Amino acid sequence: MTTTVTATADPPTGTDAPRTRPPRWWTLLGKDRVAAVAAVLLALVFLIALSGPLLIGDRATRQDLTASLRPPSFDHGFYGLLGTDVLGRSVLARLVEAAATTLSVALPAVVCSLVIGSAIGMWASYRGGWRESAAMRVADVILSFPSLLLAVVVLYVFAPSATNIVLILALARIPVYLRTARAEGAELRSRLFVDAARTFGAGTWPTIYRHILPIAMPTLLTVATLDFCFVMLTESSLSFLGIGIQPPEISWGLMVAQGRQYLQTAWWIAVLPGLAIVLTTVSATVLAAWVRLATDPAQRWRLTLPRNKRRRPAAGPVAGEGTAPAPEVAEVAEAAAEAEVAESDGVLAESTTGRRALEVERLSVDLRTPSGTVRALDSVSFTLDKGRTLALLGESGCGKSMTAQSIAGLLEPVADVAGGAIRVGGTDVLRLSATARKRLAGPVLSIVFQDALTAMNPVQTVGKQLGEPFRIHRGLSRRQARDKAVELMESVGIPEPRVRARSYPHQFSGGMRQRLLIAMAVALGPDVLIADEPTTALDVTVQAQIMRLLRDLQAEHDMAVLLITHDLAVVSERADDVAVMYAGNVVETGPVREVFANPRHPYTKGLLDSVPEHAERGGPLPAVPGSPPELSAVPPGCVFQARCPLARERCAEVRPRLVSDDGAGRAVACHFSEELARV
Repeated sequence: MTTTVTATADPPTGTDAPRTRPPRWWTLLGKDRVAAVAAVLLALVFLIALSGPLLIGDRATRQDLTASLRPPSFDHGFYGLLGTDVLGRSVLARLVEAAATTLSVALPAVVCSLVIGSAIGMWASYRGGWRESAAMRVADVILSFPSLLLAVVVLYVFAPSATNIVLILALARIPVYLRTARAEGAELRSRLFVDAARTFGAGTWPTIYRHILPIAMPTLLTVATLDFCFVMLTESSLSFLGIGIQPPEISWGLMVAQGRQYLQTAWWIAVLPGLAIVLTTVSATVLAAWVRLATDPAQRWRLTLPRNKRRRPAAGPVAGEGTAPAPEVAEVAEAAAEAEVAESDGVLAESTTGRRALEVERLSVDLRTPSGTVRALDSVSFTLDKGRTLALLGESGCGKSMTAQSIAGLLEPVADVAGGAIRVGGTDVLRLSATARKRLAGPVLSIVFQDALTAMNPVQTVGKQLGEPFRIHRGLSRRQARDKAVELMESVGIPEPRVRARSYPHQFSGGMRQRLLIAMAVALGPDVLIADEPTTALDVTVQAQIMRLLRDLQAEHDMAVLLITHDLAVVSERADDVAVMYAGNVVETGPVREVFANPRHPYTKGLLDSVPEHAERGGPLPAVPGSPPELSAVPPGCVFQARCPLARERCAEVRPRLVSDDGAGRAVACHFSEELARV
């Protein structure tokens, strides 16, 4: 492996980013203009519904036949702004009165169904057994009757009134929340933190209130916001049909019904209440998406980003520090177009060596956080040849998985590639379009994820999932893809592959699921395989089997393998080269045997010394003191200076460059690497 010499003297972005407390909900709402407008409209409707009837008095029912069917105008005073109906009543006043009636039906119905349905659903899912079955069967029976039809039948038998409408709609909507809460509770009741609460002696309702409800609440509130629209439209439909709100009470649906016969001569009588219904329901629908994020602590901070930054960025470098000046933009676009055309023809440019499979050059990635923009990867560079294995080594949070996600094109929308290049087979994938990059996924570049259970679709058979790459890239039929899947399962050692192809992921052990993931990744014989912690949570025997399988498949397909792991033993036995990462920087690279035998960077030496076998019998386990810096507080000089036993004044002032220190492919980013080598 040859290592690109890289300079990283510039301090990372966001070094001095101040710490801020979580933003308030009104701050989050102000970041989203569409949601803010929707919230203002809804707030205005609620304010009118609450205070309007007190201000207008009897204006909504006061008749004046001399003012019959007056069009909207400024000449007839405030109450004549929106015209009058056939009895001379103010349409504006009636809209205000109707808002109070409509919301007095929709809100209580939604709140009652939300509270009752959620409580029963969570209780049933937590207790399980006959309670869960009984609750679900009752919900199924109620849902078998359409809500509107059920309300029509019941209100036809009983006297139509606002109270009866609320009761009927609340009863009809309870199963919606019951099923939603039951689904959330069933998934959460098996979590370890719920088991921990039970071991502490927490009862059913305290556990539900403290541990299940806060997680399920974002989903339930989103459903309630959308259900508000449904209930309001249902009430309007019932009133329009004449079995809902009855005169002298007023609702928007009743106003539409009363004004439909005057559409040709007095359109405002029916159109204006219809417009009020549309604006209110659309506003509630828009606000539902915002509520989903705002009520989820894990996702809330994403609302602080500009709206155009919440979507996944297009493939290609993002403007930032080091971006090419304007005259070069056309050249970059032209080169990207040429590369895309060549790739679409199935021809990837060969590297200068002919064996170069992957080359990462000065890759920098920025993350947008509530505290500001931080540099997650800072000028990361390494190369990987066909048939060889490069291990990325380092503590958690040092940038290993972020590097893999950048190569695979799986960065989160809050992450931007700020500079650098990623060449796969000589083609810079950062300059390809999203469509062209998708064609690389599978035949050229593939990845094995660390969590085999969540990486596979739980509701599809493994045979269907393994055959999917063949259907996407090679256009095989369903039967042909299934045969290929069986061959793959046999190649990775799955017993009775033709029978087990009909099984689901949960029916396999952890080691078998990992084999299936590997089979899916190598299905199309990729040039580069990224293995992100492929042996996590597996016992030692299974780990050895998985690594042996990877080695055999690598030799068969001549793949280049980028191995991400914390296991020094796996690196020493299975990797050819190693790149040690710390705080988003590559601090040392070289052949594994030479790096492990003679580390040139203090961090590499600290990692190797932390192996338990190096500890004296009965003495404390050796460890690197301290912990990696936060991305928002990376020091301006050497990133390892706070934990380095060799740190001096120069380390705090100058960022060391990753430079080659001999002719054997070794490179190290340390001012005093020679001193460490002598020691």
